[in-house]
Amino acid sequence: MTRFSSHAGAGVFCLTLGLSFILSFVSPLARADEGMWTFDNPPTALVQQRHGVALTPALLARMQQAAVSFGASASFVSKHGLMLTNHHVAMDCIDQLSSAKRDLTAQGYLARSPAQELRCPGGSARVLLDTSDVTATVLGAVARGSSDEQRNSLRKAAVAELETRCAEAATGVRCEVVSLYSGSLFHLYRFNEWEDVRLVFAPEYQAGFYGGDPDNFVYPRFALDFALLRVYDRQGKPLATPHHLRLARTAVAEGELVFVAGHPGRTDRLQTAAQLKTTRDTQLPLQLATAQAQQAMLLAFAKRSPEAARQALDNLLGTENWLKSMRGELAALNDPALMAQKEADELRFRAAYAQQGLKGNPWADVEAVTATQTTRAKELWAVGYGYQTLLAHAGSMVELAYERERPEAERLAAYRDAALPALQRRLKADRPFYKELEMARLAEAWREAAQLLGDQHTFVKTTLAGGTPEAAAQRVLRSSRLDQAAVRAALIDGGVKAIEASDDPLLRLARAIYPLRRELARLREEQIETPLQQATERLGQARFTLFGRAQPPDATGTLRLAYGKVAGYASHGSTSPWKTTFGGLLARADSFDHKPPFDLPPSIQKARARLDPRVPLNFVTTADITGGNSGSPVLNREGEWVGLMFDTNLEALGGRFVYTDSTARSIAVHAQAVVHVLERVYGAEPLARELRAR
Repeated sequence: MTRFSSHAGAGVFCLTLGLSFILSFVSPLARADEGMWTFDNPPTALVQQRHGVALTPALLARMQQAAVSFGASASFVSKHGLMLTNHHVAMDCIDQLSSAKRDLTAQGYLARSPAQELRCPGGSARVLLDTSDVTATVLGAVARGSSDEQRNSLRKAAVAELETRCAEAATGVRCEVVSLYSGSLFHLYRFNEWEDVRLVFAPEYQAGFYGGDPDNFVYPRFALDFALLRVYDRQGKPLATPHHLRLARTAVAEGELVFVAGHPGRTDRLQTAAQLKTTRDTQLPLQLATAQAQQAMLLAFAKRSPEAARQALDNLLGTENWLKSMRGELAALNDPALMAQKEADELRFRAAYAQQGLKGNPWADVEAVTATQTTRAKELWAVGYGYQTLLAHAGSMVELAYERERPEAERLAAYRDAALPALQRRLKADRPFYKELEMARLAEAWREAAQLLGDQHTFVKTTLAGGTPEAAAQRVLRSSRLDQAAVRAALIDGGVKAIEASDDPLLRLARAIYPLRRELARLREEQIETPLQQATERLGQARFTLFGRAQPPDATGTLRLAYGKVAGYASHGSTSPWKTTFGGLLARADSFDHKPPFDLPPSIQKARARLDPRVPLNFVTTADITGGNSGSPVLNREGEWVGLMFDTNLEALGGRFVYTDSTARSIAVHAQAVVHVLERVYGAEPLARELRAR
């Protein structure tokens, strides 16, 4: 699955990367259908030239107005605010609405009336309104600095002023300055945002993630990875969405051109060889060790009881997904052909840079930064509050209180004014925390920190206080009341005074960690991110001189347009078809004797006779996607939705660094499958009619 988060999942595999698809500075347009293009610079000419299809302004506008950011990607698919995304994207909402007595993850959910639509705790959805180029303002401010520290502060102040002024100009609008082309361009994005998102339908986990981790990032695939939610307006009514996507009249076919409008999380295709080597040799090994330890811990926790397994499932799913994704990325970076060609590309770029008469050596500057990254890598990775833990909530509350007391130019970047409403909404959301699970997760994180940093490191001494990781986790969590939303809300609203007055043991620990965390965050900003940005800006400007915007920028989590063909492929001596069917799903379950994770969920088993085995279930395309594209609509040339993107195959996991369409594929749920199961399996005919309405 390609969820947008730091978890992005089985087994080490061989990823063969040939030379035919490698970056070429001599001919930047020779890479088939590569690209996650911004909507202000769409690949109109390329699509017309290669596929004979016109990307009209009206078509682009309809795609943009229907594309939704919901943690990952989603889209409006009816005029009443109905939103289509992946089951695994909606999992946070589903998990937070579940309990031991009502397990929506295992059982699925269908709201049979508007009153039964369940509000997602802390959920929000936003749609891009427009963008504007603010490069001159940001770079002009940075140029006034005489040191990296000054340049960092000036950049943050300029960005904060642009975002604040923009947000103040219109109610309900959120604004964000986005860096593109390695800092060569800065664009101001304006979003319409809604804070009321409700769960309408979700299949059972076993249907949405059929095949479990063994089938993750694998094709052929047989997953019903979709969910339906509804966005409500500020008056509590279903949002009017006249620019929604229509269900395609004709099913998608092999060889057909399709588009993907979504929010890919991150690619690193423009990084230098030194940056890629740091990722390969330092960052990914650290992250893999963490993921493996957390996976083992979560599997052990899940064995305690069925309820423990339910509580751990969402974290386990994310961790296994992240683990498998990183294994693919590391395999790509360990491929000698890829690294050799990246280095050859860099040599050609250096020659072109010199021919332009440009001053300085930005590659040497990048290498100096990566040396700092490597030296401090263990601290930068281990010192913190834990990923999405209750302690992480406490840490964010402490940082929020203290950072907003500072001028914006002096704050940590995550606490600029424009980001605070969404942060406070997330921290105040009434979501469940399970203390036993929290103890297990923190104990494992602190055990790893002690191994990486040593017993005498200040962070280790602060967290463990001379005890074992298990005892330390129990000490701060057992009597904490921060798992109660009302307690968190009161502390947040009370600001620094309330935070400092609290004797909650978890909050006391967060207060003690905060200075260490802030020191490292400032180091990251001033000694890594700012000088790196200075160097990559010079490289980006040189690329601009050579190519302008003929190449797409790296993905940044913002709205992008990709395109490709529906096509099967051959890999490792086996040919995979462009689509799978419900008949294939039933055969797969039968072939494994219905043993987990290949057992059919009861609803599908019960409806087996009503299923048409010929109806397509999943299909693959050459469209260029990465983590974050989960939930993106797949569209035909008329802009109608024909599918729902949810994953890539194993061969595409190197797509963070380089694109290929030889065997790499993106995987989607077929639109016919969505309607078919709503009508034949789940008794959700009204929802099917809403999707079919034009």
